[in-house]
Amino acid sequence: MAYRDIVVYLDAGSDSAARVHTAINIAAKHQARLIGVDVSTKEALEGESRDQALAIEDEFKTAVQEAGLDFQYHAARPEAHTAEQLFSHCADLLITTQPHPDHRHLSNSVVPKDILVTAGVPMLVLPTGWTGEDALGEQVVIAWNFSRESTRAVHDAMPILKAARKVFLFVFARNYSDKNADVQEIKSHLEHHGVAAALEGWRDTGQTDFTSALFAGLDRESADLIVCGAYGHSPLFEDIFGGATHDLLNNISMPVLMSH
Repeated sequence: MAYRDIVVYLDAGSDSAARVHTAINIAAKHQARLIGVDVSTKEALEGESRDQALAIEDEFKTAVQEAGLDFQYHAARPEAHTAEQLFSHCADLLITTQPHPDHRHLSNSVVPKDILVTAGVPMLVLPTGWTGEDALGEQVVIAWNFSRESTRAVHDAMPILKAARKVFLFVFARNYSDKNADVQEIKSHLEHHGVAAALEGWRDTGQTDFTSALFAGLDRESADLIVCGAYGHSPLFEDIFGGATHDLLNNISMPVLMSH
C-alpha cells in the first residue's frame, strides 16, 4: 500500500494552518496528491471567523502550489454528515486535529469521530495546539493487542512504519514475554515488510492501566507518533472511543494514527 491520495480537513480554527503544513509535508514525502476538504459550519461564516472562513480555499491552494504538489479542493456542505459527502472514501489517509474546545463550532462535528468509523480510511489525528514544526513518523509506537482494529492500523500505517527511523511494538498483556509466539509472529511480519520493530512489552499486573503504561513507555522512547486501532461499532463517540482508546484521545499530546 502507498499513500497516493491524502485528505486534509480545513476549517477557520487556529489549528488549521499547522494541520495543512503537516499534510503538505506528508504528501510530499509520499508523493501523494493532497485533497483539501473545507468542513466549515454555517456558524463559521458569521462574526469574527467569517474572514478566515472565506480565505480557506485561497490559503490552501497557495500553500500547496508553493510546495509543488498535485492537489484538489472541495467545500463540503455545512449539513454534510456522511463520509461520501465529506470526500473521505477516495483517499488513503485522512488528516485532522483533535477538536479545539474554543473552536468546535467552526468545524463539522462528524470530524473526526463519525468519519473515522464510516470512511474505511485511516485517520491521523493531530493534538490541539500542534504547531507542525515537530517531527512526525520518525519514532513510532504501535499499540498492539492482536485485535482486528490494531491489525488494520498496522497495515494502514505501513508506509509510515517503513519510512520511520525507529518503530516500537508496545504490547500490554498479563502474560507478556518477548519470547511469546504471537509476539514473535507480528514482529516477524513487520520485518518481512522491512520494519525492524523493537519490542516494548508491559506485563499487566493490575497496578496500572493501558494508557498510563503506554505513555510511560513513550516518555522513555521520545516517540512522535502512536499507531493504534479505534474500537467499537457504534457511531457514537463515547462508544467508538471507549476504554483505552477513549482515554488515549482525551489525553492526546502527540499525533495518533487510528484505523477502524
